[in-house]
Amino acid sequence: MNGTLYIVDGYNVLHAMFRGAEKEEIFARRDWLADRLASFAALRGARVTLVFDGSGPRSTSSEPIKGAPVEVVFAGGRFTADTLIARRIAGQPADVEVVVVSADQEVQRTASRAGVSRMTPPELASELAGDDRNGQALDSASDSTRMPSRLEDKVDPETLRRLEEMRHKPQ
Repeated sequence: MNGTLYIVDGYNVLHAMFRGAEKEEIFARRDWLADRLASFAALRGARVTLVFDGSGPRSTSSEPIKGAPVEVVFAGGRFTADTLIARRIAGQPADVEVVVVSADQEVQRTASRAGVSRMTPPELASELAGDDRNGQALDSASDSTRMPSRLEDKVDPETLRRLEEMRHKPQ
């Protein structure tokens, strides 16, 4: 098996996490979501393709996050995020376990027909928030028994600063 690939509709997840947020706030949270998914992927030994709808006639763009198994894709031109998600599903080899995260019913049906796993945006939001599989927040546990799950909880501030500097440095 070639690992697990999560294909995530970014705006669906952000809207699930920040209900009622203004458009500008949702846009401002894209990098935050990519960072959270980088930690999520690292903890699971998985890869993530994070897909957002673009704007206007610009062509689709794709950029890997340096040092993380995450690719951020902006749909453009004649493609929507839903179209790109469907194409990504179809383009995966048989030895890759695919999990699609989308609220769109047509994307869910496409995933189902392709035999891939599905997850709703609220389910992923819950995982990113640190909820366990039974729905009980790990944050409610005492700090002495809680295991750090984010990189920033595990490294000293200087190391974190240097990692962020490397991640944002142009290649």
